[in-house]
Amino acid sequence: MTRKISLKKNILSNMSGQAVLMVLSLVSTRFVFKELGADALGIIYFSVTVTFMLISLSDMGLSGVITREVAAHRHSDRRYVSDLIGTTSVLAWTAYGISCLLIALFAPVLVKHWLQIESIAYSEAMMAFVVISASLLLAIPRAVYGAIIVGNERMDIWNVVNVSAVGLQQFGMILVLGVGGTLYDVATWYVVSGVAGIVIFGTMAARLSGISPLRLSYRWTVISQNFHYGSRMLAITMVGYIIGQADKWIVSKLLPASQLGYYSVAQGLVSKGGMVPGAIAQAAFPALSANVANKEQSDWKTQYHKLQDFCSYVYIPVSAAVAMLGIVVMSFVLNEDVVRQTWPTLVFLAIGQLLLGLQYVPYMLSLAMKRPEIMLRAYLWTLVIAVPAAILLTIRFGLEGAAFSTILAGVLNMFYFIPRFSAECLKTSGWKWFRMSGLLTALGLLSYGLPWFALWMMGLGLDAYGLVAAYAFGSVLFLLVGWIATGPELKGLVREQLRSFGIKVSAKAPWPPSPPNPL
Repeated sequence: MTRKISLKKNILSNMSGQAVLMVLSLVSTRFVFKELGADALGIIYFSVTVTFMLISLSDMGLSGVITREVAAHRHSDRRYVSDLIGTTSVLAWTAYGISCLLIALFAPVLVKHWLQIESIAYSEAMMAFVVISASLLLAIPRAVYGAIIVGNERMDIWNVVNVSAVGLQQFGMILVLGVGGTLYDVATWYVVSGVAGIVIFGTMAARLSGISPLRLSYRWTVISQNFHYGSRMLAITMVGYIIGQADKWIVSKLLPASQLGYYSVAQGLVSKGGMVPGAIAQAAFPALSANVANKEQSDWKTQYHKLQDFCSYVYIPVSAAVAMLGIVVMSFVLNEDVVRQTWPTLVFLAIGQLLLGLQYVPYMLSLAMKRPEIMLRAYLWTLVIAVPAAILLTIRFGLEGAAFSTILAGVLNMFYFIPRFSAECLKTSGWKWFRMSGLLTALGLLSYGLPWFALWMMGLGLDAYGLVAAYAFGSVLFLLVGWIATGPELKGLVREQLRSFGIKVSAKAPWPPSPPNPL
């Protein structure tokens, strides 16, 4: 019962925490665009792009290893957990120092010869890039502390500290710009908030685990025990980074920095929409890891199917909201002229993220079963085709071409990963996954696409009120028709949740009984 409550709380807290951060991020982006201009926005997002690469490389698969090992061994082998935390902390802080050194060495080349800056002096752009990047790189050790919290199945606490740390950064930036701050002031605030964030995460990790993450110790036995799994996780992280971020690197090189800013705003909206499958998958990972290790196969399979059905049914309306209502949001954050140029970019990115998001839960189960090589092979297959295609599409079609490449990547990855995951992890055919998730996706495209098409026919395709009305109509249609198509696992889950809120459900409810709810 404790695990059920914990998993449900983790999912809800993860989604609510990300929603708060999304609002703060949109408001701060609006202030940067209005007060400092499109080039400043491009520099900030370019810093995010570069540091995300270094963060992904420096993580070395540590976050996944820590979460899985802490979840599986925190009650049975605390000595091992203590050695794990000490060793990974040493590795993380070493990686942080090396990453900062790389930024300092390569910043002149990146700012002068990669970015196309039109309205900001080189010296100012250089200063902002280096300072902001160094503060963002604190995410490397912070990820270790966050993984300790998540491994203890306290996603609610992780969200509190994450919202506190990131929210402090975003809210402070709003205040700085609100009183007339410059790009230098914004960069300085990034440093202050970054240090505050690492203190918050480290303190909470120590309280939960009873082990200070500042107790640095290196144990080769910990490295050797997790090297095989961790090395595959590192490979997945790096190849996944190239696939997921190649479009932004290509845009930053081939198009002006202002275009990178617009593209990053759209991608930021889409990534926040991806918080739904991400919240479900990340919150479920510790429980799946523990259940795979300690429970019967039928138990964790039932849990997986419920999570996957729930993810598909909920995420499709969210993706539609990003594609349709995101146009209204971008009009507020930027302006209507920019939106008229970039709305296809937003739609393509939303579809691409939907295709990847539907694979999050299967991916987490494959990690819980220590089978990361399945996704690694899928990523390598996708990399060979999608990245060259992204370059050609961007050269030919600009932002829209870069965004469309994410759809191509999602399709390629899905048709390689899902059949192999189903065969090797679930011992079933991939057709079952495609039948349910594919059916719901097709229903979503029709439910939301038809009313939006009707708006275009009336000349109101970008009208705010029309978009809201079309989305509302499409949501009602999708939720009703999609409910008929969903399996008994999801229907049984909803029935149990209704009962948990004191709502009586008839024994003749239009869905069959299901096994106990893992949420």
